[in-house]
Amino acid sequence: MLQRRGKTVAGVVAMFELLRGAECYAPDPLGKQDVLIAGGVIARIAPSIEPDRGILPDLRVHDLHGRLLVPGFIDMHVHIAGGGGEGGYQHRTPPIDPGALGPHGTTGVVGLLGTDGVTRSVADLLAEARRLTALGLTSDILTGAYQLPTRTLTGSVRSDLVFLPEVLGAGEIAIADDRGSHPSGHDLVAIGAEVRVGALLAGKKGILHIHVGDGKRRLEALREALGRSALPADLFSATHLNRNPDLFAEAADLTRLGAYADVTAGIFPGPGDPHPVDPGEALADLLQQGNPERVTMSSDGQGSSPVFDEQGKLVGLGIGQASRLHWALCRAVLRHGAPLELALATVTSHVAAALGLPKRGRIAAGSAADLVVLDESLQVHEVFARGRLCARAGHWLLPDPFQTPDAAKGLRRLAKTKSRSPGGAYGS
Repeated sequence: MLQRRGKTVAGVVAMFELLRGAECYAPDPLGKQDVLIAGGVIARIAPSIEPDRGILPDLRVHDLHGRLLVPGFIDMHVHIAGGGGEGGYQHRTPPIDPGALGPHGTTGVVGLLGTDGVTRSVADLLAEARRLTALGLTSDILTGAYQLPTRTLTGSVRSDLVFLPEVLGAGEIAIADDRGSHPSGHDLVAIGAEVRVGALLAGKKGILHIHVGDGKRRLEALREALGRSALPADLFSATHLNRNPDLFAEAADLTRLGAYADVTAGIFPGPGDPHPVDPGEALADLLQQGNPERVTMSSDGQGSSPVFDEQGKLVGLGIGQASRLHWALCRAVLRHGAPLELALATVTSHVAAALGLPKRGRIAAGSAADLVVLDESLQVHEVFARGRLCARAGHWLLPDPFQTPDAAKGLRRLAKTKSRSPGGAYGS
């Protein structure tokens, strides 16, 4: 995009932004700080920054006194190209829109495939990731799907990691689920070794993200893999651990073994399924009972939520909402008493550590300027993605080629107005 004197020609993006006077959680509490953004990166953090207007004539200043400033959320489990398919083609969920992510505080996503590795491909997943990144967010992917041998683009998990910059690991590989391949601990070690070597060759950390179903074996295969291999324990991440109380009872021990335990914000008790553990409660409990540095939370956004009867017949289907990540975070803090800095870490710095993204998930000089402005009730007001104001008051602001002219005009008007809380306390 062409730039002139620190702004784009269209005037949407300022090269320099000063966020002044917010209470910063990095996610550790820093107190009141000014944050200077330059070219999409956090350039400086200090209690008071007085820039030289002669050097920065086009600096845009945001007065955030009375607000909280936190890192942008990284959702490590989103079906960005759509999911589902159980029950027939009519149950395929559509690709996600950036408006379902950015306005709710999510500035980074990791896309993956699930049950359907037949009509959906890693190539399509990669294309959707690049689309989201082009629209202003940051998107990476995991190669593979439920089944083993798993799906890849280049012929192997190892070479996908080496040749595709966006590939951070493999997943979601299913265990304890009749839709998977019923892998043993030995099978998980084998694919884990592929991830490990591919990541080493590519200069990445690598992660093997494991879907855990309702099967009675629960984490048995993963515990076997952790016990029999020389692979680092933090290579492994298990998700959906709050789907039932018996499975959740094993989650804290998993973190003490060094693996990541991932709470799914999109799994919660309701009329169709009363068995899950509330994600806010699960997150607060895991942070207290387990190793908090190994606790993460993701949404399962845009994935299908099938409900089966006792005979295995599909009786209902919903679609995962990426906005549930913010909702569950609020519940963990406001209803279940989780410390704000620890709860924030499960969707920011802990996720960045699990994925090997040192410049993401923190408010620090040199880090990506992915930032969320919250009020005292943790409602989202403004969101900055790669230094650009991408959302305000629940609306996506960056240009989208499929946006209607009337909608674009409305959003430009909104961007110029003082933000207002969209209302509704997620912690209630």
